[in-house]
Amino acid sequence: MGLNKKNIYMPFRASVKEVIDTRGDIKLFKIIPERKVGYSPGQFFMVSKWGAGEIPISVASTEGLQKHIELVIKKVGTVTRALHTVKAGDTIWLRGPYGNGFSTAVAKKKDVVFIAGGIGIVPLRSLINLILMHKKQYKKIFLLYGAKNPSEILFEQDINAWEKKRMEVVLTVDEKDKKWKGRAGPVTEHLDRIKTDFKKACAYVCGPEIMIENTIMALSVRGMPDKSIVTSLEARMKCGIGKCGQCYRGTEYICTNGPVYTYDEIKKRKVYGP
Repeated sequence: MGLNKKNIYMPFRASVKEVIDTRGDIKLFKIIPERKVGYSPGQFFMVSKWGAGEIPISVASTEGLQKHIELVIKKVGTVTRALHTVKAGDTIWLRGPYGNGFSTAVAKKKDVVFIAGGIGIVPLRSLINLILMHKKQYKKIFLLYGAKNPSEILFEQDINAWEKKRMEVVLTVDEKDKKWKGRAGPVTEHLDRIKTDFKKACAYVCGPEIMIENTIMALSVRGMPDKSIVTSLEARMKCGIGKCGQCYRGTEYICTNGPVYTYDEIKKRKVYGP
């Protein structure tokens, strides 16, 4: 009996093509599912190693740019430790993709500001590549990216490639080292380095919850409309299908109704926010 593609509970196999160490506790997995899977930036898969449990992981690749799916996994618990033992040629299991994903319609014909904190650059990477593939539909494109320290800056090769495509990049770290000659401090301290009219621009924000909260407030103060501020609340998710209750906020489950929201939706639906 074949796989029931309509059964949201049914995992399917994916072959691991390559595993890349980005740094000690973070690995990038290039995987090939056993069947064709469509997805969009901001969506996530439930990822598991047999017998070890599963965890929601945002897609890091961009459909139409890569032929495989890329997932970036940070080792933080039992499931992620098990996934970090996986090697090329092994099999992992997926469910999904789930979630509503990022809408690009809100950013058309506007300046686009990507604001990332730490591993929050991962879901934005998929969207950045998509928008750069169609950059004629947008005006100026900016990236403001903050990491804990210089060694934790992810996707440096991608960032260099994005700059060559005329994306303006501002990098900052919380903790300098002896080699770092760049900026320091939280991303909110460097918002005004983004030379745009915030009242007419659109922002996509991903990172730790406190960073998201502070950034949304800073953008609002600068006059950015609530409907033009877009974020992902994926940090609250666990099961991915609205059963465990971990991400229940207001009157809905973030995993099934989100995880992507505009600030306008956050306030109206009271799911989270400053």
